[in-house]
Amino acid sequence: MMYDQIKSAVLNLEQSEQKRLILEVLTEMLPRVCTDEECLSQIRNFVDEETIRTYREQHMGGI
Repeated sequence: MMYDQIKSAVLNLEQSEQKRLILEVLTEMLPRVCTDEECLSQIRNFVDEETIRTYREQHMGGI
C-alpha cells in the first residue's frame, strides 16, 4: 500500500476504530519514530491544556 492509500483507509475508518489505531498502533510506533524536536513539539500540541480542558470539565478532573 502506498502512503495516500493508507491515509485514505485510516480516515475512512469508523471513529472507534480510529481511536483504537491511536491507542494501540501509534503508541508502539512513537518511541521509534518520534525522536526529534519537531516531532515532539507536534505531539505536545495534541495534549496541551486547551485540548483537554473540555474532557476535564466533563469528568470533573477525574473525581
